[in-house]
Amino acid sequence: MKYFKINLEKDKPGSPLKYPDKYQEEIGDFATDHLYYNDDKGVPMLLLCIEDDNANNIVRDRVEEVTETEAKAISEAIEVRREKVIDEAKVKRLEIKAAANIPLTQEEIDALDITKPNSIFGKLEILADRIEPLKEKEALKKVK
Repeated sequence: MKYFKINLEKDKPGSPLKYPDKYQEEIGDFATDHLYYNDDKGVPMLLLCIEDDNANNIVRDRVEEVTETEAKAISEAIEVRREKVIDEAKVKRLEIKAAANIPLTQEEIDALDITKPNSIFGKLEILADRIEPLKEKEALKKVK
């Protein structure tokens, strides 16, 4: 897996992003994951993950290869891991029981704990979390 940081220049605030020449057919179509962000100067950037077999001739004007460590660091600095509701119906049932002052069972209490396997909550992954699974998927393709 290779990682590329792309400067998406803008002429002025509010104007469309400017992708490098032939971006879609020579770069974008090969991305397995991505992250849009603004760098520390406010410049719009795009971080791409591209499998090794498709990562030839990617570097060009405004496109820079970065290491996996750098890609993960960008993701960790920009993105926030958030919680998500996995079972909306169960959330509603627990709300109704709580509003009616009906005691919750231990299983229901555990469902409120994100660290428990039967939790009704989960965490949204950031790009840094998705890199290892992407690499594993790429390695499996090479074995076949």
